[in-house]
Amino acid sequence: MKLLQIFLIILVLSFYGLISYFIGLRGYKAFKIMPFFNPKVYWILFAIVVVSIFIVRILENHAEGRLYNLIEVISFYWMATIVYALLILLLYDIIGLLLRIGFANAHSYWIKPEFTVFRAIAAIILILGLFIYGNINSKNIKVVEYNLNINKKVEGINKLTIVMASDFHLGNIINDKRLKHFVETANGLKPDIVLLAGDIIDENPKVYDKLNMKNIFNRLNTEYGVYACLGNHEYFRGNTDDIVKSLVDGNIKVLRDEVVSIEDKFYIVGREDKTYDRLVGKRKSIEQLVDKLDKSKPIILLDHQPIDIENAIKSGVDIEVSGHTHKGQFFPIDLFTKRLFVKDYGHYTKGNYNLFVSSGYGTWGPPIRIGNSPEIVLIRVFFK
Repeated sequence: MKLLQIFLIILVLSFYGLISYFIGLRGYKAFKIMPFFNPKVYWILFAIVVVSIFIVRILENHAEGRLYNLIEVISFYWMATIVYALLILLLYDIIGLLLRIGFANAHSYWIKPEFTVFRAIAAIILILGLFIYGNINSKNIKVVEYNLNINKKVEGINKLTIVMASDFHLGNIINDKRLKHFVETANGLKPDIVLLAGDIIDENPKVYDKLNMKNIFNRLNTEYGVYACLGNHEYFRGNTDDIVKSLVDGNIKVLRDEVVSIEDKFYIVGREDKTYDRLVGKRKSIEQLVDKLDKSKPIILLDHQPIDIENAIKSGVDIEVSGHTHKGQFFPIDLFTKRLFVKDYGHYTKGNYNLFVSSGYGTWGPPIRIGNSPEIVLIRVFFK
């Protein structure tokens, strides 16, 4: 298994290096005719950008401040730059091929060094424009509302108001100011209960703890409390217990393959993320968690990834809340999430089962959203 992991790491790094070099080489060929262009400076700066993601990982426990934050932001934007640069270069190559086949005169103009520079500058302007729009849109938080009827009677409750959010990725980018906005908005919705569907802290609780984000979470006002499950990013570093402690200090009840009965009226079930199976052990099945529950009472499931739908249906789950997909976060990633998941966003229902998948409150990697918006989910559940 270790040899396989090493092979996969080498494969991924090689692929990343080749793609980055391809983009860098195309840029070099475009700009080398410009006056004052210095190849050494170009390749040094380009190499710094490419390796910035590794610099961030190496220094994250030893460095902080504006310079570190800048390197982190550069590394994140480079991820999106790779995607859009490849798409634009592919488009340029297709246009060039078509011109070469049928329009020789136009093709000779297309490949002129001066026009190649123009195309490169146009690509940079387009990518920068997308990033500016995407960054602004990533802060445009929407409240998405659902009304749901459940054919179960709950003594003393006709309606349950749920505020749900996922994928905060709290850290340097999604910081205390963004969290304050969430808490203020959530409190304004007057929730009976708040559910957080994983990826709350972005892998390392250092910034979360330093900015005292636990005190912000403590300001949430609810009737029944705040409950959370963990997401894949809360397992990656092997510091899951530290993350859980940081969340618990914020008065968040983290459910790890656990069930809680809320005043003997309804159940909250929280699962370990699927990543637990790969990195830690074997998470409990939904059947194991709900087997002995009173099925006449509503069962609400927290599961970060919306991938175990059929078992949730068979087990009598009434409501499942999930995240993870980010709804792709930025085009064209959403084209893949739509095919990877039965439901990558919104409300999915089958029989008495209802799944709500959020696009997430924050961002991971580049702080942009293109083709979707961050959100807080408001679910009004009516019991009949």
